[in-house]
Amino acid sequence: MPQYGRRAARDVIAANGRGGSNPPPWELTGVLAQMATFEVDAEATLDALPDLLSRPAPPYARLLVLDYPQSPVGPYREALLLLSSRFAMLPRQYVAASVVSSQAAADANLANWGYRSDVGPIAIDRGDGDVASTISHPSGLTIRVNSMNAQETGPAVIRYDPIVVVADEDGKPGLRTISAEPRGVTQAWIAVGTTVEYSGGSRDNPWLTLRSRNPITCTIAIQDMLLPTPEPVSATPGMGGGLP
Repeated sequence: MPQYGRRAARDVIAANGRGGSNPPPWELTGVLAQMATFEVDAEATLDALPDLLSRPAPPYARLLVLDYPQSPVGPYREALLLLSSRFAMLPRQYVAASVVSSQAAADANLANWGYRSDVGPIAIDRGDGDVASTISHPSGLTIRVNSMNAQETGPAVIRYDPIVVVADEDGKPGLRTISAEPRGVTQAWIAVGTTVEYSGGSRDNPWLTLRSRNPITCTIAIQDMLLPTPEPVSATPGMGGGLP
């Protein structure tokens, strides 16, 4: 039997996500995306997921670091902690936490896509086949994602499950898809030896309760992206805001 999240969906609604002063869709080009996938604790996963979503077995998460060289609110970087989950038998990624490098980006995330972001520096160092990202959470937590000796691969390898948030839908909590598939992938790599390291911070921080227990893989890409207008997710696969 599926195991559903323990958080009441209504309690995790952050905002309507109806669009602020820079409403979506946003067309973004030349984005660097580093996505590490790893197993996480099952109990922590259930405690973090809303009750609209069930967990996969084994439970896993993704840490997605994005470098946007241009956007309607200026250049910024974002680190997303995404919990892999299921809804209507299809894979989804639930936004468990976010850090962005500017307050303008945090305001846009809340107004446009309905999730909250902390503001902190995000450094990205790139070498010959290496990418290392350092996320500085305002609580004092530092997270470092090290992708060494990445191997070049084809653009078809770069795939992302739909990212969802909980929003108010006519007085009831519902899911909205806030992502779309990448477009125009110009370079792609796989870095299977990627590690995620943590230092500092409080143990109840979601980045730590959902920390990497076992690394799985990592992809890196240079790509164009669409940050779309959120769409309601239907409980019927293939209808009303299913897979983008």
